Amino acid sequence: MPKIAIGAGHGYNTPGKRTPDGEREWSFNDKVVTAAIDELKNYENAEVLRLDDRTGKTDVSLSTRTTGANNFGADILISYHHNANTGKWGSWGGTETYCYHGSSGGSALARKIHPVIVDAMQLRDRGIKTANFHMLRESRMPAILVEGGFMDSTTDIKRMRSNSVLKQTGKDLAKAIANYFNLKRKSNSGGSNEYVEIITHSLWTYNSADWDDKAVIVNKGEVFTVIRDKFKVGGGHMYQIKSGLYITANSKYVRFYKG
Repeated sequence: MPKIAIGAGHGYNTPGKRTPDGEREWSFNDKVVTAAIDELKNYENAEVLRLDDRTGKTDVSLSTRTTGANNFGADILISYHHNANTGKWGSWGGTETYCYHGSSGGSALARKIHPVIVDAMQLRDRGIKTANFHMLRESRMPAILVEGGFMDSTTDIKRMRSNSVLKQTGKDLAKAIANYFNLKRKSNSGGSNEYVEIITHSLWTYNSADWDDKAVIVNKGEVFTVIRDKFKVGGGHMYQIKSGLYITANSKYVRFYKG
């Protein structure tokens, strides 16, 4: 059973962690992390430890966070933040992800998660970087620190102020984690099943999350139960269906619905 340690950076009242208009960084971070944890509940065999204070009242120390993750026996650690430059509004911005230098596990995790956050936030891709941050250095598992956007960016703040954007980013983060561990979605998650219907004449399915690994052809009108929600594969997206096969998530070819 994969163990996932995840936390929103800082606390609500942490000094200096503000937009130029006084909005709190923790509030942005919390919306993503809360959505991610809620979404992970829809997957089988995922055990989650939240590292920060879910109320935001206490800025849990870095050492307490990493000690907690290490004692938990976490398989990965994700620390979620939003960035700042000068503290005054400017035109800079973008999403970046950090791992510890020399950590192959951290680098591999970053490569799985970073593109998903960039895609969800729809901001400039500042890339994957290395740093000697405590959260990365003192954790005994692959660890990353995500900076979703810049709080003092006139561009980024528009996305950050959207609750729907931050919630979707959290859900997409959870799906990327599920993909990383190859977790299966619970059949009764969300209180209803999810389906895809073939709306084109015929379509390939795939044995694995690989566009070259073709399995069998399915035909227009056939309906399949989705067990893993949409996730990114190469330049597109796939669903995993109940048979264990994979299918495109392109709305030109399939219709997704809940029932």
